[in-house]
Amino acid sequence: MRIPLSYSVIFLCLLAFSVVFSCSKTESTNNQVKLSGKLINWGNASQIINSNALEADFGLGEDHKIETDEQGSFSLSFDLNEPTYFSLGRNKLYLQPGHELYMEVNYRDPEAAVFKGECAHLQAYLSGVAFPKSGSYLEGGSNLNSDDVMETVHLAKEKTEERRMLLNQLDAPKDFVALEEMRLKLDEMNTILSMPIYGSFKGYWDVAETQKFEVLQPAKSVLNELSEGIMDDDYMQHPNFRDMMYEFVDAQMHENGIFSGLKFTAFMNEYDALGALVKQMELEGLTVNIQQQANSFMAAEHSAEYKEMVQAKLAEYEKLIPGKPAMDVVFANALGEEVPLSNFKGKLIYVDLWATWCGPCIEELPAFEQLKADYAGKGVAFVPVSIDTNLEQWQKYLTTHDLPKEKEYLINRLDLSDYKVITIPRYLLIDSDFNIVSVFAPKPSLPETRALLDLHLAEE
Repeated sequence: MRIPLSYSVIFLCLLAFSVVFSCSKTESTNNQVKLSGKLINWGNASQIINSNALEADFGLGEDHKIETDEQGSFSLSFDLNEPTYFSLGRNKLYLQPGHELYMEVNYRDPEAAVFKGECAHLQAYLSGVAFPKSGSYLEGGSNLNSDDVMETVHLAKEKTEERRMLLNQLDAPKDFVALEEMRLKLDEMNTILSMPIYGSFKGYWDVAETQKFEVLQPAKSVLNELSEGIMDDDYMQHPNFRDMMYEFVDAQMHENGIFSGLKFTAFMNEYDALGALVKQMELEGLTVNIQQQANSFMAAEHSAEYKEMVQAKLAEYEKLIPGKPAMDVVFANALGEEVPLSNFKGKLIYVDLWATWCGPCIEELPAFEQLKADYAGKGVAFVPVSIDTNLEQWQKYLTTHDLPKEKEYLINRLDLSDYKVITIPRYLLIDSDFNIVSVFAPKPSLPETRALLDLHLAEE
């Protein structure tokens, strides 16, 4: 297949900015990765190199925070034991022990990234990979022009072959090629599977699940052929597979003749069990029930790798149980002034973590404002903290709703990592001695919130 000019030109331009070194493995004992470069258009987005290793799915990956100067420049080094995928915004990186890499990464345009150094050409290749959460090659629906799923099948196959030709042109390690071959198969399937939802956005049909399977029926044989051999533990190395694996064993899929022969391996079942436990912990904290579940997991026949992960998660959440000292973090108010959380010590502190893009958060804001009014002068500090990355949108919201800018706060989500903030809305309650009451406090609209506030005010 001949690669369309636009696709090949983009890739060749990326390579033109890359200083290509051999990426074959060497017998080096140097495990340090050295990164430098510049972050462009980052705003309030988290400046972090996120590990995509399996343990990262449970919040245990080796992530690395980037500190930039006023121009967005940075320098960072860390130890790495084996080649690993990382994410930086929407850019994917494949980092290897002992390598040095310079990069300029634009938050708004992943394909505009520039790389220089060892294996720079691999990073340039990765800057053009499809984004799974945008329906892979459908690109958020922009490439969907028909209600015929077979046209999407054709698009997915064509794009896959284009990417495969680019991959085959690389001087790349065998491990990298094997992982990227997995990505190609997964992205092709994800494109087809995403077609019904993006078709509903375009008004081709309703969102109903029954309609989804009707739409996919003509592509059934294609999906089944693509999925042959995919339930293999080797695929667990790839973050895209772990994102998609539940679709392969979905009961409705099977009932409609799609992926009907697929089932989890024992290792995948262990991953599923640990994921369920960690998800509960992320939503509720270390409750008595969750501690009992963790004990049961440790007593069962699970791999040592997964048991170590459970112990690590328990250690993290033990720091958040009621009565433990609260951890200080620094906010910036809408006037740009820095305000530590500890500034509110001496009062009962109720923190509302929200964002302008979070529908459930916005629904709770009137109740939060009512609480603030009803408890005025009673020794409670109500602290609204946004994790917005679009600062203009946040400021506009505050102005539109006439909220006091000196008392509205912003923080980078990364700076809340000690509190294990995975989802929002989220509410923290801290007593006047700056000890934790609950880092999973009830939302403002619930009667339990007033009961909890009254109980602790009576005790102080």
